[in-house]
Amino acid sequence: MTRIKKSRTTGPIGSRHKPAAEARQSRERPVETKKKGAGLKSGSRNAPVQEKPQHSGQTNKDPRHGSKKPIALHGNETEQQLLQQMADLKPKAQLAKVKIAPLAPEQELAALEQDEKLLALVERVENGEILTGKDAKYFNSKTARHAELLTLLGLDDEEASDEAEQDTPEDIEELDPLAQFERTDWRKDLLGE
Repeated sequence: MTRIKKSRTTGPIGSRHKPAAEARQSRERPVETKKKGAGLKSGSRNAPVQEKPQHSGQTNKDPRHGSKKPIALHGNETEQQLLQQMADLKPKAQLAKVKIAPLAPEQELAALEQDEKLLALVERVENGEILTGKDAKYFNSKTARHAELLTLLGLDDEEASDEAEQDTPEDIEELDPLAQFERTDWRKDLLGE
């Protein structure tokens, strides 16, 4: 293989740098267009306003107003008949809230004694459970109403008299140890009186 000697001179690397005058001539020129007017002519605000000649008999029309066509304020006969029929359609009955007729006290008492929700709440109270919230309000209102009905019908007095007849003082002492304690006179035993 033959040896190729390196040379220091090379060929053209890029395009030749043109002088400014030559570059100006070869540059593309933009297409020249007429400038658009940016408003009124200078000094136009001081120029006197030229009034347009008015035609005799015509007034200036305001373009903002709509049609000048007259509108009939009352409709034709069929529309009037419909309006009269609508006016005649007044309700024949008056709407009112339903009023529940109060029950007789005997019926109300029977209904309270058969109320399943109240019976369940009474059972819970008897088991020692404490009621809260809506259950407590319901229970209190219904039991108060039950007591009112019993006094109204006179059943409360009969039950109290029946219980008084059944319980003798000896029975009360057996049931209530505090009553027996109150009846005994401890001063005699303790002080020797």
